[in-house]
Amino acid sequence: MNLWVPVRDESAVVNGLRSYGWWVAAGARFRLSAGPGVRISTAGLEPADAVRLASDFAAVLGESEATYGG
Repeated sequence: MNLWVPVRDESAVVNGLRSYGWWVAAGARFRLSAGPGVRISTAGLEPADAVRLASDFAAVLGESEATYGG
């Protein structure tokens, strides 16, 4: 399963999550008419890891808003 998560700045979120050890894809190559977003594949994601991903994602969104504000 893949999730599409809208974000303001794809690069900031991708790089931010990478710094936490997550590998997600910028949405540019996957979208046709949607706005900016990241694509997250969840097929092998364990429930405990999902909680950590959500927490790290929230932290990155806070950092990207303050830094890249878009």
